[in-house]
Amino acid sequence: MHFCVIDVVDRCQTSTMAAAKMTPLPTGKYVLLLTILVAHSIIGGYWAGTRPNGAGWRFFSWHPMLMMLGMVGMMGTAALTKKRMGYTNTKLHGIMAWAGMMLSAGGFYVIYVNKNQMGKDHFTTLHSWAGLAVLVGCTMAGIAGGVFLHPDFGIDKQNGTIRTAHKYMSRVLLLVAWVATLSGLKTLIGDDMMSLIVFAGPLVVAAPFTLM
Repeated sequence: MHFCVIDVVDRCQTSTMAAAKMTPLPTGKYVLLLTILVAHSIIGGYWAGTRPNGAGWRFFSWHPMLMMLGMVGMMGTAALTKKRMGYTNTKLHGIMAWAGMMLSAGGFYVIYVNKNQMGKDHFTTLHSWAGLAVLVGCTMAGIAGGVFLHPDFGIDKQNGTIRTAHKYMSRVLLLVAWVATLSGLKTLIGDDMMSLIVFAGPLVVAAPFTLM
């Protein structure tokens, strides 16, 4: 019994020391990064939705728009908000992440229906499989986060292993999602590398602070 108490105390001290090393994301940096991600998701989503040049807005356009709003705007903001730390930000993180998944699910629905209407096969490219993997993976991570880590009713919210797995799995999935936005745009604009580089710019700027 004595050794069990010592073990619990040691683990609590270790957790406290680890938490002490973490500092919340400063407000100024948070607002700047949030602005970059949200603006890019809206402007970049619309721009991608009207490619190729001259194509204009059509039903397909909702696919890149909703995917950008979901995976860049909302999911990116969710990751940044969690880095603000604390009870309220943790709950906001979950709400934003689920909102991002719902928007992305809408984008998935649009491309699925669009391919049916055009008589094309589904899941024939790496881009499409990456998108499906991200949606499934984010849903699993979201369910696990809600069940185990929710600050109000999570059944094992102090479990460091689950918290670490949730954090890194989510960041890898978000990285794959951001790369998938570039591969999808590449399909629409062809060899226009300058446009691809400009489009990637905000993601490259935000990635170290959002995904690391």
